[in-house]
Amino acid sequence: MKLYKQMYVRGIPDGKIISTMRKMKRKKEIFGLYCITLPVFQDGILEIYEYDELCQPIYDELKEPVIVIGITKSYTDAEEMVRLIIDEVYRNTGGFDVGEYLHL
Repeated sequence: MKLYKQMYVRGIPDGKIISTMRKMKRKKEIFGLYCITLPVFQDGILEIYEYDELCQPIYDELKEPVIVIGITKSYTDAEEMVRLIIDEVYRNTGGFDVGEYLHL
């Protein structure tokens, strides 16, 4: 798992963002965290996963690491964040290539 340095964050208090990201880097348990990622298998624009799922060994075996660009505390917030990110990318580029827009 690779974390985007300028992470999109919603529903997480400012004082908890850095500690949450540190836990993610060490794959520590975090309950109720949702991650917005670039497509794992190149078949979409963005995907939403529960953090615990991304900690499963199968994701470590992929050729390319899963790139997390956003985190939220609820699935509803994750859906809204996906919409906002896609809107931002389209407004600024006229397309939907989120990875290129974020320089990933």
